[in-house]
Amino acid sequence: MRLQLDRPAARSIATLALLLGVAAVAAAAGTAPPPVRGEGPWNLTIFHINDTHTAFMPEPATWRDDHAPAGGIVALASHLEEQRRGATASLLLDAGDFMTGNPVGEIEVDGVLGGGWIDMLNLLGIDAGVIGNHDFDLGRANARRLADRAAWPIMALDLRDERGELEFADAPVVLERGDLRIGVIGVTCSELFDVTADVRVAGLRLDDQRAVIRRWIAELDPQTDLLVLLTHDGLDVDRELAHDLAGSGLDVIVGGHSHSRTREPRLVDGILVVQAGSHAKNLGRLDLRVADDRVVAYDGRLVEVLAEGRRADPALEALAESYAARVDAVFGQVIGRLTRDWRRDGREESNVGSWICDRLREAAGADVALLNSGTLRRDFLAGPVTLLDIHSLVPFNNTLETFRIDGAGLRGIVLANARTAENGGEGILQVSGLRYAYAWADSTPEVLELTVGGEPLDPARVYTVACPDFVVQKARIYMDMDPPASTYAGRTITEAIADAVRETGVVDAITDGRITRR
Repeated sequence: MRLQLDRPAARSIATLALLLGVAAVAAAAGTAPPPVRGEGPWNLTIFHINDTHTAFMPEPATWRDDHAPAGGIVALASHLEEQRRGATASLLLDAGDFMTGNPVGEIEVDGVLGGGWIDMLNLLGIDAGVIGNHDFDLGRANARRLADRAAWPIMALDLRDERGELEFADAPVVLERGDLRIGVIGVTCSELFDVTADVRVAGLRLDDQRAVIRRWIAELDPQTDLLVLLTHDGLDVDRELAHDLAGSGLDVIVGGHSHSRTREPRLVDGILVVQAGSHAKNLGRLDLRVADDRVVAYDGRLVEVLAEGRRADPALEALAESYAARVDAVFGQVIGRLTRDWRRDGREESNVGSWICDRLREAAGADVALLNSGTLRRDFLAGPVTLLDIHSLVPFNNTLETFRIDGAGLRGIVLANARTAENGGEGILQVSGLRYAYAWADSTPEVLELTVGGEPLDPARVYTVACPDFVVQKARIYMDMDPPASTYAGRTITEAIADAVRETGVVDAITDGRITRR
């Protein structure tokens, strides 16, 4: 008689056979076998979010053909509750950058800017988190107040104050779920001082991140069944960390910062690496079978947080609705209309970047305008534009500044921008008032053509450049030069863009070849 198995049973047996085979090979080699992709049963589920950026209301899912509403705190809570029902034991982790995006983060509650957003997040039941670079956008003191208001412990075990003490939680978190003890180690953004305005993190210093992580792994591994590292470093750095920490006892890295959507877990040298995109539009789910102080099997995915028809705890719904009304009263008015989508591009000229740079140059009366691509936080579909849209596009309190530079210096900025376009980094500067073409030869950029205001660059002439104060402060990164002396142009970047949309009314943003690689 031939035994017939249904597909789930057959897959389970196949998985078991694979596990036994891998274990046998590893035992022969004297090392622990790596986890394998399987189907359960699971004894722990890690839910994870990152870079929610105050996205407490749904937004159109621009990646879907139907542009269905996605995200928002109510939909996130609803999906989370639904997913938790299917988990034997679970925890929820946040990998930082919960701030900056929607003006709700600037509403003061009990002396805390963004306090209402923290109150909403508290109702999700987050078990542990880390501080991200954008959580300092309203200043270091406010970041501390946000952490104090949060119901979950917020870590940055590599970040110290002037006295050499940890700025946030002073130890990792150890959680008990079912019969498991889970250690959670949290570190902040390793490039914090490169991507945050100096004034917002003044007085802080970073310890060597890998040394900090290894120290805590050594201390926690004997006490726990599973070790999870929470970072705000970005997916590429997380992969490097996994490679460097292979065999240390670390099991999982949950990350943020790069807004990467890891639709399935990445297995790097035996360590699982995950990230859940941004703006609460995805909920990460990582299912684990933990035994003998390691992950034996795993599965994972992203849950799309579609908002249509979703309900949550009435207290959370009421809180979200009250803040939505407050934000809408100030920022809900339509101020213009897009004839075509606004699309960002950190490696090349973009239509939204070009249009905004043109307006900043005009507002400042400058010859040239520069804008760091990373300051543009969203794409927008053609149609009405509200003041809230502009604040979501450019949510930072950066001021419009001008500085003076001669033609030779301006040429140096162009060369730096060409190197960034080729090598990545923080993304290029979008430009206005100048046009250039470049080529690469022997791993070095060469400027072939360069004009300002339609005229060839004059190396001796002094030009006026407009840009955000952040670009001035980070001139070594963006322009390969020391920070220049600058003058405040009388408004913030966000105000200048909103005024320009109002004045223009109908916006038709295009790319016109002002940056060309040959």
